[in-house]
Amino acid sequence: MARPPQQPRREDVSPEELDAYDAVISRVRTRLGAPPGPPEQHFDAGPYFGVMLVSPTLCHLVSQMGAFLVTRGNQPGSYSHADREFAEQVLCATWKTNAGQNVHIADAVRTGVRLEAIEALRSGAEEQLTEDERLVTTYIRQVVEGVTEDEIYAAMEQRLGTRGLFEYTAFILWLHWTIRMEQWVKLPMASDAELEQLMAELRAGGAPDNDFAMRIA
Repeated sequence: MARPPQQPRREDVSPEELDAYDAVISRVRTRLGAPPGPPEQHFDAGPYFGVMLVSPTLCHLVSQMGAFLVTRGNQPGSYSHADREFAEQVLCATWKTNAGQNVHIADAVRTGVRLEAIEALRSGAEEQLTEDERLVTTYIRQVVEGVTEDEIYAAMEQRLGTRGLFEYTAFILWLHWTIRMEQWVKLPMASDAELEQLMAELRAGGAPDNDFAMRIA
């Protein structure tokens, strides 16, 4: 048995799922900046979406959910892009995984997350977090543990509003799923040394070369 499974070719997909398959391929092409191509031409959707295309309908739903939740920062009354990227940092540090961090550390800094906060989370020096960062960190961890305290909930509701908090909670749980799926599909991950080099470049004012705006479109 191949692990992870390989992306099916379009000709092997059942007719009732071709629309879902094509929709995922179209979104991946857009995210990668690849030109449109004829549906019958095979396109490698990569180690994440490509694996999930073994179930095209489910993969399409995953893509739609991700697109909705990643763009909440574009809308008033919800969580910001910085809140979203901060959650990535909290869960990856908590679970000691570098899943997606070669992209998300740079994106976090782009959206306004303090590099010092990222370093504090990764090193376990959480006393260096601000009061707001500690609140959000606590909330994220309590949500994934299923033990959200009323006091923490109330503080976060005041911070984000009722709808914003609901959507942020949904994102946190979606991120939980996403990170675990990235681990399951054996998504290539940067080493600690590579991420330290990235953070050194960010500290020195280097601009990351990944296109955040493209990925949230």
